[in-house]
Amino acid sequence: MRKAVLFTLLSLFLTGSCQKDDLVNNFDSDISFEVSNHLLNGKHINCIDIYSERYVAIGSAKDLYLLDGSDQDIYTLDYDIYSLAIASDKSVWIGTSGGGLGHLSGKKFTWYTNANAGLPRDYVRHVEIAPDGDVWFTSCAFRIGGLGIFDGEKFEFLTPENSPLNQNIVEDLEIDADGTVYIVTTGTVGRTNIYRITNGSWECLGNEEGTFYWIFSFTVSHSGLIYLVEDFSLSSTMAANKVYRSKDKGWERITPEDFPRISYFSSIIADKRDYCWLAGTEQESAYLQVFTGKQWIKSSGNLFPDDFITTLEVDGNNNIWVGTYNNGVFILNQ
Repeated sequence: MRKAVLFTLLSLFLTGSCQKDDLVNNFDSDISFEVSNHLLNGKHINCIDIYSERYVAIGSAKDLYLLDGSDQDIYTLDYDIYSLAIASDKSVWIGTSGGGLGHLSGKKFTWYTNANAGLPRDYVRHVEIAPDGDVWFTSCAFRIGGLGIFDGEKFEFLTPENSPLNQNIVEDLEIDADGTVYIVTTGTVGRTNIYRITNGSWECLGNEEGTFYWIFSFTVSHSGLIYLVEDFSLSSTMAANKVYRSKDKGWERITPEDFPRISYFSSIIADKRDYCWLAGTEQESAYLQVFTGKQWIKSSGNLFPDDFITTLEVDGNNNIWVGTYNNGVFILNQ
């Protein structure tokens, strides 16, 4: 592990006031694709978690960056970082490929693995912190493991054998401000489901036998709307990927028939206005499309030239953080 303090100012700008009367959830209704800040130039970004506009964790391959105002601390781990979650005490939980579940508190790392904590695998793809402090994470493979919960003292693992999960693989995980947990299962095509867990009570948001072909990522909006990309990349039918949002007790497709091709593993995030941001790629450059609830609005095709968007996050001031494959993090003020 190494630690360095970088002297690049993180001038976070992010509190610009809105002068317009056209507001959505107290935020300006206009969409901006203008880049207001660029961090970690030249770095490959795996994941981002935002505690506040001045305290952010970013995973870049094996490097963990902690941005605290104008200071940046770097910790180089032995494993690739796949997911980050900042707890209320500003400690950081880390999902890795090969190292299991990590916890950085102060300057000390603690690691939980198959050997010392009974994790099904030392591969943790997603980790989230519930409002009560419980750590939820995924540790799974085809017919192995499932959803993990750590309450600070003991681990619990939910699988198809002891829970309503219809498959072992939990492909994505989100927890809202009220503590409601959302997960999506995969493993067998055509059997993907989204479950909502509220105070220990499970609800399948669709057909118990399988609702979607495959889902790599989804997002839950400020008001509880769910957006997802149904992915047909594994299908021989060459069917187009589609975006859906939850509606009443069902699902509504929101991409028209002539919608641009949605690439494999497209990142998606809902902002504070309930707008849906979707990453796209054309001619080897990345762009963004935003669904406002009424229409799709697309950025220029060369917003991020010769690059690919790896992750999207939104902060408390509704600014969009865009992690890229080749060139760090871009921030779009809204």
